[in-house]
Amino acid sequence: MVALLADLVASRTADRTRLHDAVIEAAATVNDRVSSVDQLRPTVGDELQGVYATLGDALAASFTLRFSLAPEWDVRFGIGGGQVRTVDPELRIQDGSAWWLAREAIDWVHAFADVKGHGSARTAIRDERAEATPQADALVRLIDAHFARLRDGAVNTLGGMWAGLDNAAIAQREGISESANSQRVINNDLRPLLDAMSTLITLP
Repeated sequence: MVALLADLVASRTADRTRLHDAVIEAAATVNDRVSSVDQLRPTVGDELQGVYATLGDALAASFTLRFSLAPEWDVRFGIGGGQVRTVDPELRIQDGSAWWLAREAIDWVHAFADVKGHGSARTAIRDERAEATPQADALVRLIDAHFARLRDGAVNTLGGMWAGLDNAAIAQREGISESANSQRVINNDLRPLLDAMSTLITLP
């Protein structure tokens, strides 16, 4: 299986009540849209975790969570592919290599986001499964790098595209003309970015 860890960037300086409400709503959106083995849920501090059958589903959850909280809050992700075993069903405590690898991955993001040239890093993948796609780890950071260069309006437009809205619906939601929204899509190369994300979520 594939374990997903998410934590919020600079969350300690946020309005805690508003942030908590936003995280609960965002997790509900992810769980409504992405199939899971164990649904995404807040755990300790500002961390969320979930378990998925495929890397693609874990990435779909990460993209959906990111859009649900953007542009106000940013999120880091550690994804681990391996074994998941339940230690305590009542308390929902799990263990296994998928979790160890997810922790290793998010620790990498924490460390390298402060390294010159890696400031846009938000996602890392460590996958020991036989069906792993080694190139996925590098590809998600290309998406991170593109995402980091988008202004808030373009992020909102891309989020609408990710949710399956058409140009007219996104423009209405953003309070801009359809032509202006089309220009956002073209000027920010949002369609190739969406195509890459949509391809990654098909990974086994």
